[in-house]
Amino acid sequence: MLAYLFQNTVSALCYEIAGASAEGGGDELAAPYNDVVRFVLRQQGNMPRVLGGAIQLATLLFSLLALARHGGLFHRLGPPRRRVQVAAWTISRLPPCRDLMTFYSSLVILALYSRPRLAQALGPAE
Repeated sequence: MLAYLFQNTVSALCYEIAGASAEGGGDELAAPYNDVVRFVLRQQGNMPRVLGGAIQLATLLFSLLALARHGGLFHRLGPPRRRVQVAAWTISRLPPCRDLMTFYSSLVILALYSRPRLAQALGPAE
C-alpha cells in the first residue's frame, strides 16, 4: 500500500514538474513522462537505505498533507491543486520541504533534458 502511494506520488510529481519545465519546449519535451518517472524512481532506489527511506517518508508526508489541505492524496488532485501544493513546498519556510522539491526538480529536469530524442533534435555537440 505505501509503495503504491509512493510510486503514484512520485509519478504525479514528475509529471507536474516536467510539464512546467517543458512548456513551449516542443515535441521532444512533451508528455508522456514515463521515462522521467522511471529515472527518478531508479535514482531513489539506488540511494543508501537511510537516505532513500528519508526521501520516501518525506514524499509520503507530502502526499498525505495534500489530503489535509486539498481533500485528496497528491496523485489524485487535479493539475491546479497539484501546482499549488508543489509551489507551497517549493517556497516553504521549512528547509526539508524546499529540499524535497529541489531533489525532485533536479532529477526530473536532468532526465527530461537528457532524453535521447532531444539530443537527436539538437544534433552533435561541437
